[in-house]
Amino acid sequence: MHVQDTEVKVYAFDVDETLETANGPVLLQSVADLRNNGDIVGLCGNFARITCQTGWHRAISFIGPMEMSKESFLRQISTHVPADEYVMVGNIQGVSGASDDKGAAERAGWRFISERDFSEGKR
Repeated sequence: MHVQDTEVKVYAFDVDETLETANGPVLLQSVADLRNNGDIVGLCGNFARITCQTGWHRAISFIGPMEMSKESFLRQISTHVPADEYVMVGNIQGVSGASDDKGAAERAGWRFISERDFSEGKR
């Protein structure tokens, strides 16, 4: 069994109005940087906007939520993917986007960072 030497975080990113390829402020390079630093990164939103692009799999470890709510998807990830911290990056409904990413994160027990705060360096 491998013993983890460093802290690992799981980041789940909303797509629409969050990532640069979907009218958001978060650069895909910032997402790739997290993965390159040893964190686990994935999508919890309109993943088809990313998976239709070449090379997406080099930075993304998981996609969803498929046919379940974001809250349920986040709970599944935190139940089955061991990590030191779980972070959802996305929108605040009615403030910065149409989806309730903040609410889904809170209900699932994940820490939330708005897309704007993440793009400005908050981790």
